[in-house]
Amino acid sequence: MEKKIKAIFFDIDGTLRDFQTKRIPDSAKEALLEARRAGILLFIATGRHKLEMEEENLLEGIPFDGYVTLNGQYCYCGDRIIYDLPIDPGEVERTLMFLEEEPFPCMFMEGDRMYINMVNHIVEKVQADIGTSIPPVLNVKRARNQRIYQIIPYISYDMEQKLKKYLCGCEFIRWHDEMGCDVIPAGGSKWNGIMKMAEHYGFTAGEMAAIGDGNNDISMITGAGLGIAMGNASDEVKSAAGYITDSIETDGLKKAVFHILDYYS
Repeated sequence: MEKKIKAIFFDIDGTLRDFQTKRIPDSAKEALLEARRAGILLFIATGRHKLEMEEENLLEGIPFDGYVTLNGQYCYCGDRIIYDLPIDPGEVERTLMFLEEEPFPCMFMEGDRMYINMVNHIVEKVQADIGTSIPPVLNVKRARNQRIYQIIPYISYDMEQKLKKYLCGCEFIRWHDEMGCDVIPAGGSKWNGIMKMAEHYGFTAGEMAAIGDGNNDISMITGAGLGIAMGNASDEVKSAAGYITDSIETDGLKKAVFHILDYYS
């Protein structure tokens, strides 16, 4: 396999950041430094909002060349927005109408703000599971007049199926087995955002690697020249990958990066 990897895209949770310790392992930090020394560009590709990364210090001060956030719907470098794809306002309105009929906790994400309509024990548990705080409770009707990039309903799988019938112009990505999923525009994905970032920097899909562990990482793992699944990933994610590293707890991220440095850079 003869190619030169010029850029690596990293998922955060379960890839860079250990769910158990809520930290980036020292071995992963070492690997990022080595990749940068080799001249490789480093990018984040996550479902997270930039406020979570900044206020919760999820990246622990590590600099990256660009950020593909909200599952590819909001991508930026520094203060410059490279690409954004908001949810159709009609879909936002239908979500608000559904919430009036059958209330449940639901988060709305703008480019520079995130908020939720209510908080219960489910929200508290889910946010504790992912190691981040609960956003402020606001009147979510403000979403009618804002560019909304991602909606997060805290609902069961059965309720998700019901909501899908109302939001035909959206895609659902479940990230919590019991009570959490992301809602993004139909056709949206991390891969779309990554390709916009690649176009901005001037490298091709074949010149990038992507490392992840969740189902929302499948699009970038299959699209990149080298797609890598963490050892803690599901079987579905692993089957999409060209290479499988160890789990995050056993230095999987470091091993993945050094695999790239040894064979593809």
